[in-house]
Amino acid sequence: MKSTITIKDVAKKAGVSISTVSRVINDSKPVTDEVKQKVLDVIKETGYIPNPLARSLV
Repeated sequence: MKSTITIKDVAKKAGVSISTVSRVINDSKPVTDEVKQKVLDVIKETGYIPNPLARSLV
């Protein structure tokens, strides 16, 4: 069984904080273009998909 990729995994692989990944996903606060692109590349590479159940709790 394949393990689920989490926001923590994306942050670790991109070398940024979990908050930074969240900011990129939600486009909530300014993030430099370089960091944003790095996070988006890791998301694409890993196939990360935000958990819809967790999203509904917001």
